[in-house]
Amino acid sequence: MSSPRQKHVEVTSLVAVTQAAVGCGIGLLLANRLQTTSRKVTGWVMVSLGLASVTPLVVGYFARTANHPGSARAMRRRLDSIRQDSGFSESADVF
Repeated sequence: MSSPRQKHVEVTSLVAVTQAAVGCGIGLLLANRLQTTSRKVTGWVMVSLGLASVTPLVVGYFARTANHPGSARAMRRRLDSIRQDSGFSESADVF
């Protein structure tokens, strides 16, 4: 298992790479050093890769927020599981 510090380093490095890719993409879109077509294609690819790499972080954050133990959704799921499962197997004799 990875430690919380290791996960923090992984997230920080991913955010740094994402910011660099988006910055490079925007820089290429604004620069006039390449031909117009290749500059636009390269710029949009870099911006797309930057956004695609940060998407799992954003989705994970919202999933954790929606499913934390005190959320209404988590409480509803827990209550439903308690109602549906009595804790006894079907073959057990319950008096």
